[in-house]
Amino acid sequence: MKKKAPIVFIIVSVFAVAAIIIISAYRSSESYRNAKAAIQWDCSVSCTEKSTSAQYVITYSNVKVSSKTGTLTIQNRNDFEIVVHLLCEGEQEIVSGNISAGGCYSFANVTDKEYTVGIHADVDAATNIKVIVYDGKDTEPYTN
Repeated sequence: MKKKAPIVFIIVSVFAVAAIIIISAYRSSESYRNAKAAIQWDCSVSCTEKSTSAQYVITYSNVKVSSKTGTLTIQNRNDFEIVVHLLCEGEQEIVSGNISAGGCYSFANVTDKEYTVGIHADVDAATNIKVIVYDGKDTEPYTN
């Protein structure tokens, strides 16, 4: 009987360590991030035309976003830099700084208004630009 106790302890310990590893892996996954995000919008667009030195092109999504928390976080899911513009009817457009590839940017004080998301990137026409917007501050960088 005394020999079974250490074996049972080892088996239980192995299962506990395996459970901890599985839970840690899930908590660092994209599916966990999506599940915990209260509200998120896919604001991805296809670039309408290439910007030139004479023309700064902003492509607007068809998605309207609003914040209950007062903060909207933009997650750049591209391998190139972007700039995001929030347009609200009757208000001055709000512009982010440059958001690096895989980076995030949070707009503060954006409560009780509905915004259209516009995206600028120095890419060729018809390039897909992938962006997710979260209600709240979620600034962990995106990784594939």
